[in-house]
Amino acid sequence: MKKDIKVANRQLERNKADWVKDDLKRFFQYFSSKRTVMEYLECIRNSKGELRNTGSEIADALNLYFSEVFTSNEVDNLPEVNMTTKEAAFLDQRPLVIVELVRRWPLPVLSLVRLLQGCHHYHYDLSQDRPSRCCLQAVLLTIVKNLTEKTRNGRRVLRVLDLCGVQDEGGRPEPNSMGGLSRTVAIAKACLEVAKVRRGENTTESASKRRRNTAYIEDTEVVQSLALEVEVRADMFVNASSYECVKQALQAKGPMRLLCRDLRAEELSAQRTATLLELLEALPLRRVDLRYNNLGLAGINLLLPILAKFPSLMSLRLLYINVDVRHGTPDTESGLREMAAGLGRLRKLRELNLTSLRLSNKLRLLLSSLERALEVVELNYFYLTSSDLYYLAESPHACFLRKLDLSGNSFSEALIPPLQRLLCEASASLRYLVLSGCNLTDHLVGTLLTSLRRCRNLYSLGCSLNPISTEGLMSLVLVATELPQLQLLVHPQPTDCYEDGLPQPPSYYNLMEFPVNPDRLVQALAELRKAVEQKGRTDLVLSTDLYNYRTADLLEE
Repeated sequence: MKKDIKVANRQLERNKADWVKDDLKRFFQYFSSKRTVMEYLECIRNSKGELRNTGSEIADALNLYFSEVFTSNEVDNLPEVNMTTKEAAFLDQRPLVIVELVRRWPLPVLSLVRLLQGCHHYHYDLSQDRPSRCCLQAVLLTIVKNLTEKTRNGRRVLRVLDLCGVQDEGGRPEPNSMGGLSRTVAIAKACLEVAKVRRGENTTESASKRRRNTAYIEDTEVVQSLALEVEVRADMFVNASSYECVKQALQAKGPMRLLCRDLRAEELSAQRTATLLELLEALPLRRVDLRYNNLGLAGINLLLPILAKFPSLMSLRLLYINVDVRHGTPDTESGLREMAAGLGRLRKLRELNLTSLRLSNKLRLLLSSLERALEVVELNYFYLTSSDLYYLAESPHACFLRKLDLSGNSFSEALIPPLQRLLCEASASLRYLVLSGCNLTDHLVGTLLTSLRRCRNLYSLGCSLNPISTEGLMSLVLVATELPQLQLLVHPQPTDCYEDGLPQPPSYYNLMEFPVNPDRLVQALAELRKAVEQKGRTDLVLSTDLYNYRTADLLEE
């Protein structure tokens, strides 16, 4: 008999596992019936450092913790919870704890990033990792249940779920993490699910079952309780495969409202991108990132008037969108003037990325119409000329620059004087400088050292994939140790550390693909590190890693 009961229970669990994707209501009913064992805190340390073990004292300490995290910038008095709640919920990826946390949330706003951020009691900031798939799904499923379940037991407090700023790149690698694309699709599907239930269109139930449950739809009091709304604020990543799902979620206008702060769109046509932008609410949008979209000048000029309708837009990133004046047509010049006028209508623009727009000698035309000085300028593979750099150095943007990225532009002797002048003008404000893959040799680096010394507020310097020897790098490192704010120097592998036969002069691709002699490299890196330590700059990180360091979000500062 016992064996038969165990077999029957196993089969029941398998059947219920099959329900999860198709019938959330039955899944949560079963989940609620099994929720008999709760997470238990034996003791907690309050803001005075005193251990408390009674239920009321633990509740008071947790109330103070969550109030200060979500309603105040002051976080010095956060209680020590011995990592129990965070570790159980996120480090150990235990979604049941998250479900209960979200279900009982006592405040109108729940910010996932602020929840994960460390305070002075913790040694690790969980927000620096990519979020767990099961944890994010638990948060979204709980919101869906709160908005769709038939209940009159208590008032729901949560009004805003803030998923903005969730890590997408870098962090510790996790096999079950959820990236930006998957997260956007999961949020969109959750919005659609709530909207369907709100309209009484639960497609997972048969017609006969819907007739048996008409009381659920016709109960006026319950429908009124479902009229509550939850705003879901998120950074969205949309491509060709997710476009339809996201569009339907934005059109649904259900009780789970999707608001976009940062939009990244890849491989979308100009018309699809325009449709997506027109569906977004205007106020929250602050960044638009368009990549690999083959827009051309015509596509950009179609979108810029739409972007002008977003009053909070501060960042525009146009990467690999197929604009090249070297192969221009008779309409190219008029198209560029129209583009410049469109950029000028973006009143609050602070960041501009024009990666791989091959617009030599056109920088003055594009930037002179801007009303506000730019703080972030990224001109990777722009095919810069000396006139472009001279304009930038003389423009109002120079003294406000906080990040300058000129990677992928081949620097010759003719480009060094305007670059020196630009660094001199931007020295007081510049925090991030990237000159990767610029064909900088030992000689060219030597001519820039005096200008780099002026950049006393520089926090990060990147010069990877340049043909620089160990001797040239040593001179650069010694100057880096003189910059008091510098914390990171990303440098190339010295040319004398490659195996014999490296082409001279080496190209960008040679430096990436040609084999390195490990013994020579270890010796060279040890010499560089020793020089840094002798200068007392143990805080300065030297690295050859191109991808593991992220620039801080300057829009947040």
